[in-house]
Amino acid sequence: GLFMAEKVIPLIIAGGKGSRFWPLSREQKPKQFLALDGSVSLLERTFARAEAIAVNCVPYIIAGVDQYEQVEAVLPKEEGNYHFIGEPEGKNTAAAVYWASCCIRDAEGDGIVVVLPADHYIEDLPSFVSAVNGAVAVAEEKNTIVLLGITPKYPATGYGYIQRGKKERVAAFHCCKVRRFVEKPRRKRARRYLKEGNYLWNSGISVFSLSGIFSVYRKYLGDLTGAFDRLSMMDSVTLQDVYSSLESISFDYGILERCGNLVVVPAEFSWDDVGSYSHLNALIPPDEKGNVRKGNCILKDTSDTVVLTDNRLTAVIGLKDVVIAEDHGVLLVCHRSRTEEIRSIVDALEGENACLK
Repeated sequence: GLFMAEKVIPLIIAGGKGSRFWPLSREQKPKQFLALDGSVSLLERTFARAEAIAVNCVPYIIAGVDQYEQVEAVLPKEEGNYHFIGEPEGKNTAAAVYWASCCIRDAEGDGIVVVLPADHYIEDLPSFVSAVNGAVAVAEEKNTIVLLGITPKYPATGYGYIQRGKKERVAAFHCCKVRRFVEKPRRKRARRYLKEGNYLWNSGISVFSLSGIFSVYRKYLGDLTGAFDRLSMMDSVTLQDVYSSLESISFDYGILERCGNLVVVPAEFSWDDVGSYSHLNALIPPDEKGNVRKGNCILKDTSDTVVLTDNRLTAVIGLKDVVIAEDHGVLLVCHRSRTEEIRSIVDALEGENACLK
């Protein structure tokens, strides 16, 4: 349409260990590279969305330097299909977005960047594309960071929320001021948010102009930008030196929650942050008892249970709300309400078990 930016640059954040999906997800093969439902990996799906919104540019992907082979293995092979940006180590998303923005600025000059987490599941491509186009137009016009907020479909307790304020119109698009961010709520509060109607799920997708993002970083994360400045000023400093000196801080916490003038574009498409085993329903339709299953398993008198098995027959009798996941010599059995704690098990693996991380 009339308000299309000259360059729309998708940036896929594909690092991350995905340790909440252990043992299927390992340090050697994190969840964004897995085909959890047996068909297509989350990264491939995200890449298809990135290609659909890119304008005059191919998508950029940032991940660990050591993850390059895995990215290459799951994405289409043609040369120049995407640009890979490597991080020497993971220091959370504020660093990833900043380093990627530096690389993109060097290569592209200016443009509107759309940050896409690699592990989200979005089925409806046309409404995703039109929501992003709206956010791009707003980001161009207002020169601020624009977020995509998802109209909640049910009282989710696993997502962060955005409370929206005053409505505005930019060109043909509606947007709202961001009043505040709200952490994952308890069930009762989530129901209230749904009823009040002025809360959106925080999709983790943000849109900004390249020219504007650097001053925002200088204002709110001066230590981080200072560390990167050393790269251009001193020949002896390597990217590894810079990364080693950074504290680990998320883009949400380090930038978004400190910015006063954010805008959110409400979107209607269905969206799932495949953050834990409990969110697999989006990828694998549950059976009539609410069980999500993959592989060779027999379930009797069992409901709302996740069973993912690759190498052996798994028989389950009389259970409810459990996760059972088996892969390459590791068996995980976990109550469904405690999947967040899987990380702490992975972090604690040492000695003869260290290789199972």
